[in-house]
Amino acid sequence: MVRWGLLRGVTMSGLMTLAASCQTTGYNSGERVEIDCERSPIQSGWGDVFTPPWGKCHRTTASKVELMITSHSRYFEIPGGYGYAAYQSADKNTYIFQQSVRDIARLYKNRTRGSLGWEEPRTESFAGQDYQVQRFTLRRQSCAVYLLNGAPMPMYPGYRDRVFGYVCANRLEREVLERLLTSFSYDISRAESAPVILLPVKKAG
Repeated sequence: MVRWGLLRGVTMSGLMTLAASCQTTGYNSGERVEIDCERSPIQSGWGDVFTPPWGKCHRTTASKVELMITSHSRYFEIPGGYGYAAYQSADKNTYIFQQSVRDIARLYKNRTRGSLGWEEPRTESFAGQDYQVQRFTLRRQSCAVYLLNGAPMPMYPGYRDRVFGYVCANRLEREVLERLLTSFSYDISRAESAPVILLPVKKAG
């Protein structure tokens, strides 16, 4: 679940710009759709990572017109395990507060119910990028919540985009986690003009 309360518009003049742009750029606020996973911005270059036919890819936009942000999520499977990946992208004077990996873990509390052995968060570097990682155990599998430490925006106290998720496997060794996270690419343009299925918007709480 994406908590839009973590996002902020910047200025009142910016809000007027946002309202106008929502009518001219095709951005639809408060929208939740299912999108073909082949057109999802979240892709993996690792051949063993895939989304099964019954798996879903979703796109959600903020419900408030002054908060222009798009969130893509994707379920995927890897050898001996599975996971979820999320990519949020802000636009038009909107920025994202970069949270901690503990905050991300709370977003997934329904999916990690019954988990045990939560370790202290640590920073791990994969291919020159730093991730916050917190490991735990769920139904006899080793798991990890992750959050990519993004580069802050030069003008505002926030971030243009955010990458996070979690993964579980029978043996989630560091090499497996590194191979998975470095295999992902994120490109919002992949979803442009992609056919979608409109879904009901989930209510907060």
